[in-house]
Amino acid sequence: LPTNTKYPTLIEHLPYIGISSLSSPVCVQCTYSFHDMATIAREDLKYGWFSFKPGWLQTANNSKCFLFVVAILATVQSMTVNGITAINLPTLEKRFQLNSKDLGIIAASNDISAIVLVCFVSFYGEFGNKIRWLGYGTLVTGIGCFVFFLPHALTSPYKPVVTNTTDIYRRVEECMVNSNSSTGNACFSGYESNRFYLFIFCLAQLLMGAGTTPLYSLAPAYIDENVHPKASPIYLGIFFAGAVAGSGLGFVVGGPILNNVYVDIKQPEGANLTSRHPQWIGAWWLAYIATGVVIFVCAIVILGFPRELPGSKEMRDKAIEEGNLPKSDHRLQGSLKDIVPATTKLLKNPTYMFNTMATTAASFFGAGLGAFISKFAELKFNPNPGLAGVTLGVVFLVGATGGIFLSGVIVRRFNLKNSCRLSAMCCLFLQLFTVWTAATFIIPGCNQIELAGITKPYYKSQSQIGSVTAPCNANCSCSIANIDPVCGEDNLSYFSPCHAGCSKVEGSKAYQCSCIPPIGNGTEATAAKRYCDRGPGCKNFLYFLLVSCLLILAVFLTAIPSKTVALRCVPDNQRSYSLGFQFIFQRSLGFMPGPVVTGWIFDYLCLLWGESCGKRGRCQIYDIKKLSLAITVLGCIMKGLAVLFFFLSFWFCKSSYDEDDVNEDQTKNEIEMTGESLSKKTVLN
Repeated sequence: LPTNTKYPTLIEHLPYIGISSLSSPVCVQCTYSFHDMATIAREDLKYGWFSFKPGWLQTANNSKCFLFVVAILATVQSMTVNGITAINLPTLEKRFQLNSKDLGIIAASNDISAIVLVCFVSFYGEFGNKIRWLGYGTLVTGIGCFVFFLPHALTSPYKPVVTNTTDIYRRVEECMVNSNSSTGNACFSGYESNRFYLFIFCLAQLLMGAGTTPLYSLAPAYIDENVHPKASPIYLGIFFAGAVAGSGLGFVVGGPILNNVYVDIKQPEGANLTSRHPQWIGAWWLAYIATGVVIFVCAIVILGFPRELPGSKEMRDKAIEEGNLPKSDHRLQGSLKDIVPATTKLLKNPTYMFNTMATTAASFFGAGLGAFISKFAELKFNPNPGLAGVTLGVVFLVGATGGIFLSGVIVRRFNLKNSCRLSAMCCLFLQLFTVWTAATFIIPGCNQIELAGITKPYYKSQSQIGSVTAPCNANCSCSIANIDPVCGEDNLSYFSPCHAGCSKVEGSKAYQCSCIPPIGNGTEATAAKRYCDRGPGCKNFLYFLLVSCLLILAVFLTAIPSKTVALRCVPDNQRSYSLGFQFIFQRSLGFMPGPVVTGWIFDYLCLLWGESCGKRGRCQIYDIKKLSLAITVLGCIMKGLAVLFFFLSFWFCKSSYDEDDVNEDQTKNEIEMTGESLSKKTVLN
């Protein structure tokens, strides 16, 4: 075949019949005629699977249908990883007796596989079949959803410790008041190899992170290659809008499920728990089954698309001729040996590095908060679980979309995309102006839970603090695995009716409670089956939501200007690599350690740990005041560092960066394609 063949479309498809290139005239033994090769080329551009490519399916073989599918996929994926998982973490803590640091590890696991695979997938996917990479990656994401469901299938049914019989000595087998009983302090059934289940959750997150990598690296590239350059920003905007919206929808969908559906669907006999009861556990696993099915369907649909859509090559060639699309830059076809000098050049670029460090500091705080905001709101404001999920989802949707919209307005209004220094200055002032939003977490909330033996001494045991055991309940050998609170007439909460010294429970009250001081002469003490009133501060949940919305909006304001700095302060042939390096840097030092450190703070401020069979379980009571202060301090530190690094980025930003001979349309497209960092996490950059 001569190199000047008149069949360019056939040359493009020669790799499919075993010929890699035509760099010089070659002679090959080919069993295909040109008619056969043309038929292969046409078939390769059809929609379908294997040999099943009927004509009626070709109506879906276009960019609009592809956008529709990947937008749904991005929405469902983000909804699962960023929304549903975040709102489910407190429930997983309760069901599997995990601590907060464990929850942070689960949240961070999704980024580990993404960090490891992003360069590999981006490089080989760029020169391979993007559809296959995307389709198979989507299948892996679906498998991850079903793996996340496995702990529910493997564990025994949940057995809440309930007090609904008239004889507390017979209320549950795990709790024997008679200390001389041969059963002693029986083990709570919830303590079942919680390390094993932690491993499964992390494995599921790793699979979902690995499978999602092609979605945010190759799907935008496929869209950009198969639509007109002028339409590409609109397509990419819709794609990333779906991903951003998915995070909020995860809270909106997950909240009502946790609030209304019991973990085992049907409650055990004798239990009549509501979502307000401390031992209620919702069906956390249900959403993963639904999203897993949807993701599998999306994978099958995606795998039906061809390597490139019909007419896309001709469209690109015409766009290049008209100047709407830059020619391929052969300088970017680097090899592995070029990575070290390229990385060194980035590390020696102070504007780029300080900008990256600033966004990493914000990511550190944001990723930790994103994983624990639902738990924090539950602890401090005690909202209705279902309502909390829905409202937090709405807050994220409004804050994130509003922040991105205003960010785009600022970039266009002040023409920031053409100026590195103006973009750096914008980042500095926006970050400086929003430091106050870290005070969101010291908004007054519910009063601290006053628990007998932990925050206040027992009646007649004024010196005893730090244990729920006292002389008045010496015969109680109930497990302290899960709290079953009662409120005494002394307005003090007790761990359980047993620990309040009560010998009888009827309906919603416990009687003959020896640990509660009697009110009046000869009157036996009673207790109500609930926490004591925590004051009017619980009503401040609405104010917390409003300020949280401003916090999220403020953070997303710096998203596009900061990416503009990262793109404008590096050489033209390092832009793609600079974004990839920033991706790895942010997730290695921001998104991964952030949830773990935040979880450690929660654990450090725990006042009472659950325990059974000699094993420590989940935290039962936190020091809410210190927890609020600690998170606020962490936020101020991270935001302060972000301000400092943005200032240094501006200080070192050279005016020459604004005069580089670069293609403005290429810069704009690259900025638009950085939406991945806006959609990967629930809050904060």
